[in-house]
Amino acid sequence: MKGFIVAGTNSGCGKTTVSIGLMSLLKAKGYQVAPFKTGPDYIDPLFHQKILETPSYNLDTYLLPDNAVSHLFQKHSEGKDIAVVEGVMGMYDGLGVDLKGSTYELSQRLNLPVVLVVSCKGLYQSVGAIVSGFKNYRIHSNVKGVILNHCSSKEYYSFLKGIIEEECGVKCVGYVPSNKDFSLESRHLGLVQAEEVEDLQSKVQQLTDVLETTIDLEALSAISEFEFNKNVHFSVPKIDLSDLHLGVAYDKAFRFYYQDNLELLKELGAKLYFFSPLYDESLPFECNALYIGGGYPEVFAQQLSDNNKLMRLIKDKVEEGLPVYAECGGLMYLTEKIIALDGSENEMVGIFNTSVQMTKRLQRFGYADLKYEGSTTRCHEFHHSDLIENIKEANYLKEYELNKSEKQQSWNCGLQYKNCLAGYAHNHFYSDFQFFEKIVELWKGKNESTLIK
Repeated sequence: MKGFIVAGTNSGCGKTTVSIGLMSLLKAKGYQVAPFKTGPDYIDPLFHQKILETPSYNLDTYLLPDNAVSHLFQKHSEGKDIAVVEGVMGMYDGLGVDLKGSTYELSQRLNLPVVLVVSCKGLYQSVGAIVSGFKNYRIHSNVKGVILNHCSSKEYYSFLKGIIEEECGVKCVGYVPSNKDFSLESRHLGLVQAEEVEDLQSKVQQLTDVLETTIDLEALSAISEFEFNKNVHFSVPKIDLSDLHLGVAYDKAFRFYYQDNLELLKELGAKLYFFSPLYDESLPFECNALYIGGGYPEVFAQQLSDNNKLMRLIKDKVEEGLPVYAECGGLMYLTEKIIALDGSENEMVGIFNTSVQMTKRLQRFGYADLKYEGSTTRCHEFHHSDLIENIKEANYLKEYELNKSEKQQSWNCGLQYKNCLAGYAHNHFYSDFQFFEKIVELWKGKNESTLIK
């Protein structure tokens, strides 16, 4: 099998640009590419999917057990020519001295070759020292190749290539010149979503055309050989979801779902019906439960608020017992209103009698452990908003207990009203199947007479 992980020296060095460019170039050359993203990020996989027209999957060594990481990687790489895994942050950036959740840890778990992206801005021979440092910081670092970003000329690249290959023993497989046309707009939670970049295909095509002349695909292919771990033992729970007809909120405001979560539900027999809180005035008539993922409801708050016919329907159905599971943006949508930084307000569904205040700073960021009804799973939070509480008697209970043991922090979330459960935490169902089974119980067991009519 061929595959590699695109690691960076730091956030902002160009990992996403290089990853997208390489995926597009490989596709153009006839390769069947299996795309992946290290860590919990939702936005980069959507770019991969847009470019390759195939799903991209998250591989997170903190959220997922080792055998789940290996199983999912092998499952989604099967039948493909090459796997391309985009890294996260700097190569060695993770939790604690064990580098938990880092790009490095994932490369070790999967025995994947690493292609290191190094920005050359403001540097000359020092680029060699950086490559040497990353290669030798850990024994068996797997750093096999280097791509130089913001490289001013072919001559400059040739000079650095000679230094790196001779003194560091790492193969240079190409470079990316500086070009503002390749840049992607950012937002407070990361990049703007792929669907919101009107000229994305044009940008990617320009990038692909350049990389066709600056990337040595033969050299890249040569360093990409690896072997799967053939001793992976993994199985999913035997749950019959054939009677679960799940309405899934999916549009520009709600698009943050782990692809494996959706596919697991379908593999167990659930029927998924996608609907848009932005545009649809009714729910899919077949559904008997809802799944509302994360996204950017605050960006589209006015449009969501204007679609009050759907919001009234959702509220009425929840009052009748319709089961709902929601994460982050989904939680925000189910409160009474979203309050912007400038104080403007937009009415939301109003299941929970609390509101959301947008904030300049991150309120919660990173991994945590989550306890819910006797199950424990790992989760991830990342939000620039907070709940406004204590303004009236709460009509909900807080069912989640979250903690960060390394920082000795703990808090409660997971608002529950009737059969509606929503929290800021993002959850990967493969992290802990006991938690997944609790969500299934919520969807299936609380009320069986809620078919949309």
